[in-house]
This record gives sequence, structure tokens and C-alpha cells, in this order.
Amino acid sequence: MKKLLSVCLIIATLASCSTSRHSQIIAHRGYWNTTGSHENTLSSLDNAASLRVYGSECDVRETADGVLILFHNAKLNDGRAISDLKYSELADYRLPNGEKIPTFDETLEKMKDAPRKFKLIIEVKEADVEKIVAAVERYGLQKRVEYIAFGRNHCLDLIAMNKGLKVSYLASNDKSAWTPKELKEKGFYGLDYSASLLNAHPEWIEEAHKLGLDVNVWTVNKEADIDKFFDRGVDKVTTDIPAVYKK
Repeated sequence: MKKLLSVCLIIATLASCSTSRHSQIIAHRGYWNTTGSHENTLSSLDNAASLRVYGSECDVRETADGVLILFHNAKLNDGRAISDLKYSELADYRLPNGEKIPTFDETLEKMKDAPRKFKLIIEVKEADVEKIVAAVERYGLQKRVEYIAFGRNHCLDLIAMNKGLKVSYLASNDKSAWTPKELKEKGFYGLDYSASLLNAHPEWIEEAHKLGLDVNVWTVNKEADIDKFFDRGVDKVTTDIPAVYKK
């Protein structure tokens, strides 16, 4: 009887751990790594929301005529720069799965149908941050979004709005990184650092938490590595395999 109870306790503990970690996963550019989808699309956002993970990351750029869209690279596959094109010139462009490039407005509209706890993690690439925030407010999604950027000016401009925005700084190496202390002094919500950077500075995880900062790591695509970072105490993991704990 005692042996049976011990086995049940182990199973319950493992299930609880899996559920907890599942709820701290961020789908990198949505859950695109599945049949029929593509990164930064409405389908990838839908797919991520259906997993009920913490949230979905997306990349926001701005066209030459001021339309906010979702797209990671600065240029299309045919070499044309997003910033040089009017939105009408992108209207017929199709992604590998047949979807069109979604506008930021379409993305926010889709977010209204997602579970209320599900977050949109907005990475600002090259776009007007005030326009992005205004769009979020227009859809009433202020409490359901967070902001990240490699661009220091983008981050500091968001913080300077004094709207209590959750802004985390992206960095991939020592040269571009700010320490947790520096981030706290500048008013950041958290740090969002590459796996290699946090492997080089594991002490930053505890330092950040002592300062009340959130810690996310990207882009981690092996389950063992995801577990390792959770064991170290990170708050969230961004991955291309967000279904990893969806057993």
C-alpha cells in the first residue's frame, strides 16, 4: 500500500511540474512548427493559443505608408525591404503556407478570441512604438500584452510613456547586454536573454529576481535544455516547440 501511494505521489508531482512548466512557455513567432502554419501568422497565433501556454511572441514592422505588420526579417524573400514598400504592395504576397502577411490590427483582433490569460509578446523590430501602443489600447488589450526589443531606444521610449508597460530587454551577448541592476535602474520589467548569454551568466537569474525582475530565455529548442533553465529558476522559456509539455 505504501509503495502504491509513493508511485501515485511521484506521478502527481511529475504531472504538476509538467503543467507548471507548460504555463510558462512562450511560442516563438507563434506555434508555427506544425502542419499548415508559418511563423508570424494568424494560424500560428491560433495554434499557440490552443495550447494554452503563457503566450505567443510576434515581430512587428512598419511599411512605408505606416501600416504595422507581422514579419521577422527586414526584407522579403525576393529582396524587397519592408520599410520601402507600401502595404498595398504586400497585399498579394503569400507566405510558404499560403497565408498573407497579417497586419498588427488583424493580430490584435484575433487576440480578442484567445483565452484571457494568454499573452501577446510584442517584439518591436522597426516601427513607431507610440503607434503600436495606441493600437493595443484601441483593442483594449493593455493587460494582455508585453513588449520586448533589441533596440534600446525602442525600450526606453516605451518605458518613458509612463503607462506601466511591461518592457523586457533583448540581448544575445555581453556586448549588448545590460546587467539586472542596470535594467532595474532604467525601469524595465525584465530581461529576455539568449540561452548562450544566460549560460555565461547564470548568476543574473537570481540577481534579477532579487530586484523583482522577470527572466525569460530564448530560443531553447530541446526539452532537456528547457528543463535545465526552469530548474535554474527562469520565469519563462521562448521556444519553437511550444507543445513540448502538452502531453
